[in-house]
Amino acid sequence: MPFSVADTPIPPIVLKVSDLTVDYGKHRALDKLTLEIGSGELVGVIGPNGAGKTSFVKALCGRLKLNGRINIHKTNLKRGADRRQHIALVPQDIGLYSHLTAKENLQVIGRLLGLKDKLGVTEALDAVEMTPHAKTRISDLSGGMKRRINVAAAILTKPSLVIFDEPTAGVDAPARDAVHRLARKLADEGKAVILITHELDQVESLCDKVLVLCQGKRLAFEPPARLLERSFEGQREVMVRYGRPPSLEIFDAMKPFEFKQAEHPTTWIALTDANEVSFVSAFLTALQGGDEIIREISVRRPGLNALMHRIEKTGKLSA
Repeated sequence: MPFSVADTPIPPIVLKVSDLTVDYGKHRALDKLTLEIGSGELVGVIGPNGAGKTSFVKALCGRLKLNGRINIHKTNLKRGADRRQHIALVPQDIGLYSHLTAKENLQVIGRLLGLKDKLGVTEALDAVEMTPHAKTRISDLSGGMKRRINVAAAILTKPSLVIFDEPTAGVDAPARDAVHRLARKLADEGKAVILITHELDQVESLCDKVLVLCQGKRLAFEPPARLLERSFEGQREVMVRYGRPPSLEIFDAMKPFEFKQAEHPTTWIALTDANEVSFVSAFLTALQGGDEIIREISVRRPGLNALMHRIEKTGKLSA
């Protein structure tokens, strides 16, 4: 028989959030947020500052008053309920004892959590691929390895849901990549995983779905590719990189094309509905010989970075 979408097994729901609302006085941080995350799903949560990401994490972890329901499997997690057997939080900071080995850290943390399963430490080390470094002091580990042990400490309770809350803020690229690969690995092993991050390229490449929050409201909850196609509808992103910041004359020539500065003053980006060849040709003509400082021009499909710039400006997914 031919394969069909109907044949694809639906993963069991791990997290179900219904009408989750969080208020700080008169300010509404989350507004009737509803979603479901299944076993094996990695969900990236993105949004501008003040979108409600932190309130979402605190609500899941039972750290603030809320309205609505949070269910793990079929258990309703009310405020004050012990969540350690259900939810693990991997924070930004590394909470380990530098003078102890990796294994000793997990043993101490396990005792503090009241865990009696001695195999839990071994399993946690194996899950984060750190068994060969079990007897190495934390102070002698690389940044990426420390963060792996931080994750191992979080999953000692064998939770169904793991939340990575900005785990790569301020870390170098190797450590960042190690953490993101680990988030993907835990999802592939059947856990539901939430990744709160500003690393939008990683969300786009790693996550099964992306939750977009803005001013406490859910703007989208779907696979990244589908979200981007729906938001940009065939538009293309033109990136121009200069050898030095553009002069006033070049800056004036760029204005009709609505270029916006990217992460550096030498990199500029524009969105176009027009044919990309025609767009680039018209732009080079407008420069009137100022193209000698151009190092690179590229055309690509808009990604989550472009979408985030739009949301920060308009509060909407579509232009």
